[in-house]
Amino acid sequence: MTGVTRPLNALVLGVGGNVSQSILKALALAPTPTRVVAACISPSSMGLYAADRAYLSPLARDSEFMPWLIGICQAEAIDIVMSGSEIVLEVLSGQAELLREQAQATCVVSSPQVLQTGRDKLLTGRWLESQGLPGPPYAPVGDTDAVARLVASHGFPLIAKPRLGKGSDGVLTVRDEADLERIVFAEDLSLRDVIDRPVEPGDLLLQKYLGRDGDEYTVGCFCDREGRLQGTIALRRRLQAGTTVAAQLGDFPEVREVAGRIVSALAPAGPCNVQLRLHEGRPVPFEINPRFSGTTALRARLGFNEVEAALRHFGLGEPVPPLAATGDAVALRYWSEIYVSPRAEAELSRSGRLDDPRSELLAVENWPQQ
Repeated sequence: MTGVTRPLNALVLGVGGNVSQSILKALALAPTPTRVVAACISPSSMGLYAADRAYLSPLARDSEFMPWLIGICQAEAIDIVMSGSEIVLEVLSGQAELLREQAQATCVVSSPQVLQTGRDKLLTGRWLESQGLPGPPYAPVGDTDAVARLVASHGFPLIAKPRLGKGSDGVLTVRDEADLERIVFAEDLSLRDVIDRPVEPGDLLLQKYLGRDGDEYTVGCFCDREGRLQGTIALRRRLQAGTTVAAQLGDFPEVREVAGRIVSALAPAGPCNVQLRLHEGRPVPFEINPRFSGTTALRARLGFNEVEAALRHFGLGEPVPPLAATGDAVALRYWSEIYVSPRAEAELSRSGRLDDPRSELLAVENWPQQ
């Protein structure tokens, strides 16, 4: 590591979400000295109380967000900005150069084109096809001819999901023609609250149902600033409400090879997560997330710390450090709690800032104790 004369100042945005909280956990495991500033839109966001300083932020799409962000980065001498929120990342991607020019802060974020290719599942499918890479057969719900061809070729069950959804929000199993008709005519009202606007048929995508629940994998990949793949880690996982609740580390060479080919072709900057299922004995990707993921901290605990790599490479300008998971472990996740002083939330609401948030912790649950 090059000589570091002071701790890096890292700003993590959107710390009410599990992905940004995972970034905070990975920062705590990273050996690079780092002072952590956290920000979120709500004073009830847990991650605000796990940082050295906390701020309330405007919504990322508000006009005040970028002036606020530039001001915070200047005032806190921020070196590196990270987030797990897709909406925040979309804004950062288009403004990264401005932030670098005005505040000398580097955003760990891919280009707008790469982000949109991963976020919009219809674009993901089209991109995989254009690259000659595997992917599930699909059809936009609004394209009745494509839907008919998908059903004729692959039958049921199918999966219906919002093009811009996340986790398992709004994901439905389409078991027969009756299910399909309800979705095509938007009669399933549960879909209308999935994204931040009314759901229309064109917002939904149908995909072939892949494999079995027990054959799902998440592969963490990390690329340098030029988009060159520097390392992968594969976990076989079990989901609950769209979140990984159990993950087994393994070599899984074929799964890693497919994910590596995808990420090498996409060439994101920094972290990228590929989700796959085994189908008829072969790994088939069904989602690409060019960002940190909810299992970032889990992977860091196993030796594959993408956040540390980002600090070293994007923050210090060093080559990407070796990334290799070690051990033979199964990670089991559970809910936990922290308890904070009511005056801390009140102060954040009043002033938008908390100088020593950790001092406001009344208790941190540590169960089961070792």
